[in-house]
Amino acid sequence: MNLFIGSLIAIFLSLDVFVPLRLIMLLRPVRNRRLWRGIVAVLGGSALGFCIILLMHRTILGSSRGPLPRWFVASLFIWHFLILPLLSIGLFFDLFVRAGRAIWNFVRMRGEQKPAEPISPIPESILSRRYFLLAAAVTVPPVATVSLAGIAMAQLGKFRIKPYDLIVAGWPAELDGYTITVIADVHVGAFSTQKMLDDIAEASNQLRSNLVLLAGDLVNISLADLPSGLDMVQRLDSRDGIYMIEGNHDVIEGADRFDRAVRRRGVDLLTDQVVTVNARGVPFQLLGTVWTNDDFRDESVSDTAALREPGVFAMMLAHHPHSWDAAAAAGIPLVISGHTHGGQIMLTDHIGGGPLRFKYWSGLYQKPNSQLIVSNGLGNWFPLSVGAPAEILKLTLHPKI
Repeated sequence: MNLFIGSLIAIFLSLDVFVPLRLIMLLRPVRNRRLWRGIVAVLGGSALGFCIILLMHRTILGSSRGPLPRWFVASLFIWHFLILPLLSIGLFFDLFVRAGRAIWNFVRMRGEQKPAEPISPIPESILSRRYFLLAAAVTVPPVATVSLAGIAMAQLGKFRIKPYDLIVAGWPAELDGYTITVIADVHVGAFSTQKMLDDIAEASNQLRSNLVLLAGDLVNISLADLPSGLDMVQRLDSRDGIYMIEGNHDVIEGADRFDRAVRRRGVDLLTDQVVTVNARGVPFQLLGTVWTNDDFRDESVSDTAALREPGVFAMMLAHHPHSWDAAAAAGIPLVISGHTHGGQIMLTDHIGGGPLRFKYWSGLYQKPNSQLIVSNGLGNWFPLSVGAPAEILKLTLHPKI
Protein backbone atom coordinates (compact mmCIF):
# COMPACT_ATOMS: atom_id res chain seq x y z
CA MET A 1 0.00 0.00 0.00
CA ASN A 2 1.58 3.28 -1.10
CA LEU A 3 1.84 6.43 1.01
CA PHE A 4 -1.06 8.19 -0.71
CA ILE A 5 -3.54 5.35 -0.14
CA GLY A 6 -2.34 4.93 3.44
CA SER A 7 -2.78 8.65 4.15
CA LEU A 8 -6.24 8.62 2.57
CA ILE A 9 -7.36 5.72 4.73
CA ALA A 10 -5.97 7.43 7.83
CA ILE A 11 -8.06 10.52 7.02
CA PHE A 12 -11.16 8.39 6.48
CA LEU A 13 -10.58 6.59 9.77
CA SER A 14 -10.28 9.89 11.61
CA LEU A 15 -13.44 11.34 10.04
CA ASP A 16 -15.37 8.10 10.59
CA VAL A 17 -14.62 8.51 14.29
CA PHE A 18 -15.07 12.29 14.51
CA VAL A 19 -18.44 12.56 12.74
CA PRO A 20 -20.41 10.03 14.85
CA LEU A 21 -18.88 11.27 18.12
CA ARG A 22 -19.68 14.87 17.27
CA LEU A 23 -23.25 14.01 16.29
CA ILE A 24 -23.73 12.02 19.50
CA MET A 25 -22.57 15.04 21.52
CA LEU A 26 -24.94 17.34 19.65
CA LEU A 27 -27.85 14.96 20.21
CA ARG A 28 -27.72 15.30 24.00
CA PRO A 29 -30.54 17.87 24.34
CA VAL A 30 -32.96 16.42 21.76
CA ARG A 31 -35.97 14.22 22.27
CA ASN A 32 -35.55 10.47 21.77
CA ARG A 33 -31.81 10.94 22.03
CA ARG A 34 -31.17 7.25 22.76
CA LEU A 35 -32.82 6.26 19.49
CA TRP A 36 -30.91 8.87 17.50
CA ARG A 37 -27.63 8.01 19.17
CA GLY A 38 -28.20 4.35 18.39
CA ILE A 39 -28.75 5.17 14.72
CA VAL A 40 -25.57 7.27 14.63
CA ALA A 41 -23.58 4.51 16.34
CA VAL A 42 -24.73 1.88 13.83
CA LEU A 43 -24.03 4.07 10.80
CA GLY A 44 -20.70 5.25 12.16
CA GLY A 45 -19.62 1.74 13.06
CA SER A 46 -20.46 0.50 9.57
CA ALA A 47 -18.40 3.24 7.93
CA LEU A 48 -15.49 2.64 10.28
CA GLY A 49 -15.67 -1.08 9.55
CA PHE A 50 -15.22 -0.30 5.84
CA CYS A 51 -11.86 1.35 6.46
CA ILE A 52 -10.71 -1.54 8.61
CA ILE A 53 -11.74 -4.04 5.93
CA LEU A 54 -9.93 -1.97 3.32
CA LEU A 55 -6.77 -2.04 5.39
CA MET A 56 -6.96 -5.83 5.55
CA HIS A 57 -8.12 -6.60 2.01
CA ARG A 58 -7.31 -3.94 -0.56
CA THR A 59 -8.41 -6.19 -3.44
CA ILE A 60 -12.02 -5.98 -2.22
CA LEU A 61 -12.14 -2.53 -3.78
CA GLY A 62 -9.47 -3.02 -6.39
CA SER A 63 -10.81 -5.98 -8.33
CA SER A 64 -14.00 -7.16 -9.98
CA ARG A 65 -13.36 -10.40 -8.09
CA GLY A 66 -13.97 -8.79 -4.70
CA PRO A 67 -16.62 -10.46 -2.52
CA LEU A 68 -18.72 -7.33 -1.87
CA PRO A 69 -21.68 -6.41 -4.14
CA ARG A 70 -21.01 -3.50 -6.50
CA TRP A 71 -23.83 -1.39 -5.08
CA PHE A 72 -22.35 -1.76 -1.58
CA VAL A 73 -18.86 -0.83 -2.75
CA ALA A 74 -20.36 2.13 -4.66
CA SER A 75 -22.12 3.28 -1.47
CA LEU A 76 -18.89 3.10 0.49
CA PHE A 77 -17.02 5.10 -2.13
CA ILE A 78 -19.72 7.77 -2.34
CA TRP A 79 -19.88 8.03 1.45
CA HIS A 80 -16.15 8.43 1.97
CA PHE A 81 -15.23 10.53 -1.06
CA LEU A 82 -18.31 12.77 -1.25
CA ILE A 83 -20.80 12.70 1.64
CA LEU A 84 -18.38 12.30 4.56
CA PRO A 85 -16.15 15.26 3.56
CA LEU A 86 -19.19 17.55 3.12
CA LEU A 87 -20.68 16.46 6.46
CA SER A 88 -17.32 16.89 8.19
CA ILE A 89 -16.93 20.41 6.83
CA GLY A 90 -20.35 21.31 8.21
CA LEU A 91 -19.60 19.83 11.63
CA PHE A 92 -16.16 21.47 11.82
CA PHE A 93 -17.73 24.81 10.88
CA ASP A 94 -20.39 24.37 13.59
CA LEU A 95 -17.67 23.50 16.12
CA PHE A 96 -15.64 26.55 15.09
CA VAL A 97 -18.67 28.86 15.44
CA ARG A 98 -19.56 27.44 18.83
CA ALA A 99 -15.98 27.79 20.07
CA GLY A 100 -15.80 31.36 18.79
CA ARG A 101 -19.08 32.24 20.44
CA ALA A 102 -17.97 30.74 23.77
CA ILE A 103 -14.67 32.65 23.69
CA TRP A 104 -16.46 35.90 22.83
CA ASN A 105 -18.95 35.44 25.66
CA PHE A 106 -16.14 34.66 28.11
CA VAL A 107 -14.15 37.77 27.11
CA ARG A 108 -17.24 39.96 27.24
CA MET A 109 -18.24 38.69 30.69
CA ARG A 110 -14.71 39.25 32.01
CA GLY A 111 -14.64 42.75 30.58
CA GLU A 112 -18.00 43.80 31.96
CA GLN A 113 -17.36 42.15 35.36
CA LYS A 114 -21.07 41.70 35.96
CA PRO A 115 -22.55 39.03 38.17
CA ALA A 116 -23.65 35.99 36.26
CA GLU A 117 -27.28 36.12 35.19
CA PRO A 118 -29.50 33.11 35.70
CA ILE A 119 -29.61 30.84 32.68
CA SER A 120 -32.89 31.16 30.85
CA PRO A 121 -34.50 28.06 29.38
CA ILE A 122 -33.97 27.63 25.66
CA PRO A 123 -37.15 28.59 23.78
CA GLU A 124 -39.12 25.69 22.33
CA SER A 125 -38.84 27.12 18.80
CA ILE A 126 -35.04 26.97 18.98
CA LEU A 127 -35.13 23.43 20.36
CA SER A 128 -37.44 22.37 17.54
CA ARG A 129 -35.12 23.93 14.95
CA ARG A 130 -32.08 22.21 16.47
CA TYR A 131 -33.95 18.92 16.56
CA PHE A 132 -34.83 19.25 12.88
CA LEU A 133 -31.27 20.14 11.86
CA LEU A 134 -29.74 17.31 13.87
CA ALA A 135 -32.29 14.82 12.57
CA ALA A 136 -31.43 15.95 9.04
CA ALA A 137 -27.70 15.61 9.75
CA VAL A 138 -28.29 12.02 10.86
CA THR A 139 -30.79 10.86 8.22
CA VAL A 140 -29.99 12.79 5.04
CA PRO A 141 -26.36 11.64 4.53
CA PRO A 142 -27.06 7.87 4.51
CA VAL A 143 -30.19 8.34 2.39
CA ALA A 144 -28.23 10.51 -0.06
CA THR A 145 -25.43 7.92 -0.14
CA VAL A 146 -27.76 5.04 -1.00
CA SER A 147 -29.67 7.15 -3.55
CA LEU A 148 -26.51 8.28 -5.32
CA ALA A 149 -25.25 4.69 -5.33
CA GLY A 150 -28.46 3.70 -7.11
CA ILE A 151 -27.84 6.40 -9.72
CA ALA A 152 -24.25 5.20 -10.09
CA MET A 153 -25.38 1.62 -10.70
CA ALA A 154 -27.83 2.84 -13.35
CA GLN A 155 -24.93 4.62 -15.12
CA LEU A 156 -22.71 1.55 -15.07
CA GLY A 157 -21.70 0.49 -18.57
CA LYS A 158 -23.54 3.32 -20.34
CA PHE A 159 -21.56 5.41 -22.83
CA ARG A 160 -21.95 7.54 -25.94
CA ILE A 161 -20.12 7.77 -29.25
CA LYS A 162 -18.74 11.29 -29.68
CA PRO A 163 -17.43 12.29 -33.12
CA TYR A 164 -14.88 14.98 -33.92
CA ASP A 165 -13.94 16.32 -37.35
CA LEU A 166 -10.45 17.75 -36.99
CA ILE A 167 -8.57 19.91 -39.45
CA VAL A 168 -4.95 19.18 -38.57
CA ALA A 169 -1.93 21.09 -39.85
CA GLY A 170 0.51 18.78 -41.61
CA TRP A 171 -1.90 15.86 -41.96
CA PRO A 172 -1.28 14.18 -45.35
CA ALA A 173 -3.81 15.13 -48.02
CA GLU A 174 -3.86 11.48 -49.18
CA LEU A 175 -5.33 10.54 -45.77
CA ASP A 176 -8.24 12.99 -45.81
CA GLY A 177 -11.12 11.38 -43.89
CA TYR A 178 -8.88 8.99 -41.94
CA THR A 179 -10.68 7.75 -38.81
CA ILE A 180 -9.40 6.93 -35.32
CA THR A 181 -11.33 5.37 -32.45
CA VAL A 182 -10.18 6.46 -28.98
CA ILE A 183 -10.89 4.24 -25.97
CA ALA A 184 -9.71 5.60 -22.62
CA ASP A 185 -9.99 4.85 -18.91
CA VAL A 186 -11.90 1.58 -19.03
CA HIS A 187 -10.87 0.84 -15.41
CA VAL A 188 -11.62 -2.86 -15.48
CA GLY A 189 -12.27 -3.68 -11.84
CA ALA A 190 -14.83 -3.07 -9.13
CA PHE A 191 -17.14 -0.94 -11.29
CA SER A 192 -16.99 -2.79 -14.61
CA THR A 193 -18.92 -5.78 -15.92
CA GLN A 194 -18.33 -8.28 -18.68
CA LYS A 195 -21.30 -6.82 -20.55
CA MET A 196 -19.68 -3.39 -20.42
CA LEU A 197 -16.48 -4.79 -21.97
CA ASP A 198 -18.48 -6.64 -24.63
CA ASP A 199 -20.42 -3.47 -25.45
CA ILE A 200 -17.20 -1.43 -25.77
CA ALA A 201 -15.69 -3.93 -28.20
CA GLU A 202 -18.89 -4.16 -30.25
CA ALA A 203 -19.40 -0.38 -30.42
CA SER A 204 -15.77 0.18 -31.42
CA ASN A 205 -15.92 -2.44 -34.15
CA GLN A 206 -19.12 -0.95 -35.55
CA LEU A 207 -17.31 2.35 -36.07
CA ARG A 208 -14.93 0.59 -38.51
CA SER A 209 -12.18 3.12 -37.88
CA ASN A 210 -8.80 2.89 -39.58
CA LEU A 211 -6.95 2.96 -36.25
CA VAL A 212 -7.84 2.20 -32.60
CA LEU A 213 -5.96 3.90 -29.76
CA LEU A 214 -6.26 3.13 -26.04
CA ALA A 215 -5.23 6.11 -23.94
CA GLY A 216 -4.41 4.40 -20.64
CA ASP A 217 -6.02 3.07 -17.43
CA LEU A 218 -7.21 -0.20 -18.90
CA VAL A 219 -7.42 -1.61 -15.34
CA ASN A 220 -8.46 0.07 -12.12
CA ILE A 221 -6.00 -1.31 -9.53
CA SER A 222 -5.54 -5.06 -9.63
CA LEU A 223 -3.58 -6.78 -12.38
CA ALA A 224 -5.82 -9.78 -11.71
CA ASP A 225 -8.34 -7.89 -13.88
CA LEU A 226 -5.87 -7.32 -16.73
CA PRO A 227 -6.68 -10.57 -18.62
CA SER A 228 -10.33 -9.48 -18.93
CA GLY A 229 -9.25 -6.09 -20.23
CA LEU A 230 -6.82 -7.60 -22.73
CA ASP A 231 -9.51 -10.01 -23.92
CA MET A 232 -11.57 -6.95 -24.81
CA VAL A 233 -8.61 -5.26 -26.53
CA GLN A 234 -7.92 -8.34 -28.64
CA ARG A 235 -11.53 -8.36 -29.84
CA LEU A 236 -11.10 -4.89 -31.37
CA ASP A 237 -10.86 -4.63 -35.17
CA SER A 238 -8.76 -2.06 -37.00
CA ARG A 239 -7.20 -1.99 -40.45
CA ASP A 240 -4.05 -0.16 -39.39
CA GLY A 241 -3.54 -1.53 -35.88
CA ILE A 242 -4.40 -1.14 -32.23
CA TYR A 243 -2.01 0.69 -29.90
CA MET A 244 -2.15 1.50 -26.21
CA ILE A 245 -0.23 3.32 -23.50
CA GLU A 246 0.00 3.14 -19.71
CA GLY A 247 -2.19 5.08 -17.33
CA ASN A 248 -1.56 5.80 -13.67
CA HIS A 249 -3.97 3.07 -12.51
CA ASP A 250 -2.35 0.49 -14.79
CA VAL A 251 0.95 0.77 -12.95
CA ILE A 252 -0.27 0.78 -9.32
CA GLU A 253 0.94 -2.81 -8.89
CA GLY A 254 4.08 -2.19 -10.93
CA ALA A 255 4.75 -0.77 -14.39
CA ASP A 256 7.08 -3.63 -15.30
CA ARG A 257 4.46 -6.24 -14.39
CA PHE A 258 1.81 -4.43 -16.42
CA ASP A 259 4.04 -3.91 -19.45
CA ARG A 260 5.22 -7.54 -19.51
CA ALA A 261 1.67 -8.88 -19.22
CA VAL A 262 0.42 -6.68 -22.06
CA ARG A 263 3.27 -7.56 -24.40
CA ARG A 264 2.94 -11.28 -23.63
CA ARG A 265 -0.55 -11.06 -25.10
CA GLY A 266 0.82 -9.52 -28.29
CA VAL A 267 -0.77 -6.09 -27.76
CA ASP A 268 1.24 -3.10 -29.01
CA LEU A 269 2.15 -0.99 -25.98
CA LEU A 270 4.07 2.24 -26.49
CA THR A 271 6.33 3.29 -23.61
CA ASP A 272 8.22 6.43 -24.67
CA GLN A 273 8.31 4.88 -28.12
CA VAL A 274 7.35 5.67 -31.69
CA VAL A 275 5.79 3.46 -34.32
CA THR A 276 5.30 4.20 -38.02
CA VAL A 277 1.83 3.46 -39.38
CA ASN A 278 1.52 2.94 -43.12
CA ALA A 279 -1.98 3.92 -44.20
CA ARG A 280 -2.97 3.77 -47.86
CA GLY A 281 0.73 3.70 -48.62
CA VAL A 282 1.32 6.94 -46.72
CA PRO A 283 3.33 6.87 -43.44
CA PHE A 284 2.64 8.76 -40.27
CA GLN A 285 4.07 8.26 -36.82
CA LEU A 286 2.39 7.52 -33.50
CA LEU A 287 4.23 8.43 -30.30
CA GLY A 288 3.27 6.96 -26.92
CA THR A 289 4.52 8.12 -23.52
CA VAL A 290 4.87 6.22 -20.25
CA TRP A 291 3.04 7.23 -17.11
CA THR A 292 5.27 9.28 -14.84
CA ASN A 293 4.84 11.83 -12.10
CA ASP A 294 4.62 15.55 -12.73
CA ASP A 295 8.35 16.13 -12.28
CA PHE A 296 9.29 13.90 -15.22
CA ARG A 297 6.23 14.24 -17.48
CA ASP A 298 7.66 16.96 -19.71
CA GLU A 299 10.95 15.10 -19.94
CA SER A 300 9.14 11.96 -21.10
CA VAL A 301 7.22 13.95 -23.71
CA SER A 302 10.34 15.71 -25.00
CA ASP A 303 12.39 12.50 -25.16
CA THR A 304 9.63 10.73 -27.07
CA ALA A 305 9.09 13.67 -29.42
CA ALA A 306 12.81 13.57 -30.25
CA LEU A 307 12.33 10.09 -31.76
CA ARG A 308 10.27 11.47 -34.66
CA GLU A 309 11.40 11.02 -38.22
CA PRO A 310 11.84 14.44 -39.87
CA GLY A 311 9.24 15.24 -42.49
CA VAL A 312 6.74 12.60 -41.31
CA PHE A 313 3.53 13.63 -39.55
CA ALA A 314 3.47 12.58 -35.88
CA MET A 315 0.69 12.47 -33.30
CA MET A 316 1.09 11.64 -29.60
CA LEU A 317 -0.82 9.43 -27.20
CA ALA A 318 -0.28 10.69 -23.62
CA HIS A 319 -2.48 9.70 -20.70
CA HIS A 320 -2.29 12.99 -18.80
CA PRO A 321 -3.60 15.98 -20.82
CA HIS A 322 -1.07 18.33 -19.21
CA SER A 323 1.47 16.60 -21.44
CA TRP A 324 0.09 18.76 -24.24
CA ASP A 325 2.06 21.86 -23.24
CA ALA A 326 5.41 20.14 -23.69
CA ALA A 327 4.17 18.31 -26.79
CA ALA A 328 3.01 21.53 -28.43
CA ALA A 329 6.34 23.15 -27.59
CA ALA A 330 8.03 20.21 -29.32
CA GLY A 331 5.90 20.74 -32.44
CA ILE A 332 3.49 17.81 -32.08
CA PRO A 333 0.33 18.85 -33.98
CA LEU A 334 -2.12 16.41 -32.33
CA VAL A 335 -2.20 14.94 -28.81
CA ILE A 336 -4.79 12.44 -27.53
CA SER A 337 -5.35 12.01 -23.77
CA GLY A 338 -7.72 10.72 -21.11
CA HIS A 339 -7.20 10.56 -17.32
CA THR A 340 -9.64 13.30 -16.25
CA HIS A 341 -12.98 11.45 -16.61
CA GLY A 342 -14.34 14.71 -17.97
CA GLY A 343 -14.03 16.23 -14.51
CA GLN A 344 -16.17 13.42 -12.97
CA ILE A 345 -18.52 15.78 -11.11
CA MET A 346 -19.40 18.81 -13.26
CA LEU A 347 -22.19 21.19 -12.23
CA THR A 348 -21.81 23.16 -15.49
CA ASP A 349 -19.40 23.02 -18.41
CA HIS A 350 -16.92 25.13 -16.44
CA ILE A 351 -17.77 24.51 -12.77
CA GLY A 352 -16.82 21.23 -11.14
CA GLY A 353 -14.03 18.74 -10.66
CA GLY A 354 -12.49 19.33 -14.10
CA PRO A 355 -11.33 22.95 -13.77
CA LEU A 356 -10.56 22.44 -10.07
CA ARG A 357 -7.94 19.81 -10.89
CA PHE A 358 -6.88 20.25 -14.52
CA LYS A 359 -5.99 22.87 -17.12
CA TYR A 360 -7.59 20.65 -19.80
CA TRP A 361 -10.27 18.16 -18.82
CA SER A 362 -12.69 17.35 -21.67
CA GLY A 363 -13.05 17.79 -25.39
CA LEU A 364 -11.03 19.77 -27.92
CA TYR A 365 -8.36 22.37 -27.06
CA GLN A 366 -6.39 24.34 -29.65
CA LYS A 367 -3.17 26.29 -29.91
CA PRO A 368 -1.77 27.91 -33.05
CA ASN A 369 0.38 24.87 -33.86
CA SER A 370 -1.29 22.04 -31.98
CA GLN A 371 -4.57 20.45 -30.87
CA LEU A 372 -5.50 18.33 -27.86
CA ILE A 373 -8.38 15.86 -27.56
CA VAL A 374 -9.29 14.75 -24.02
CA SER A 375 -11.65 11.81 -23.68
CA ASN A 376 -14.04 11.48 -20.72
CA GLY A 377 -13.24 7.78 -20.76
CA LEU A 378 -15.51 4.78 -20.26
CA GLY A 379 -15.09 3.50 -16.71
CA ASN A 380 -14.42 4.88 -13.27
CA TRP A 381 -12.49 4.42 -10.06
CA PHE A 382 -15.32 6.45 -8.44
CA PRO A 383 -18.74 5.12 -9.39
CA LEU A 384 -20.75 8.35 -9.77
CA SER A 385 -20.45 10.76 -12.68
CA VAL A 386 -22.33 14.05 -13.08
CA GLY A 387 -22.23 16.12 -16.26
CA ALA A 388 -19.34 14.06 -17.65
CA PRO A 389 -20.81 11.23 -19.74
CA ALA A 390 -18.68 8.20 -20.57
CA GLU A 391 -17.67 8.04 -24.22
CA ILE A 392 -15.84 6.46 -27.11
CA LEU A 393 -14.38 9.05 -29.46
CA LYS A 394 -14.35 8.82 -33.23
CA LEU A 395 -11.87 11.25 -34.78
CA THR A 396 -11.99 12.05 -38.49
CA LEU A 397 -8.85 13.82 -39.67
CA HIS A 398 -8.64 16.34 -42.52
CA PRO A 399 -5.60 18.23 -43.81
CA LYS A 400 -5.33 21.96 -43.33
CA ILE A 401 -5.40 23.58 -46.72
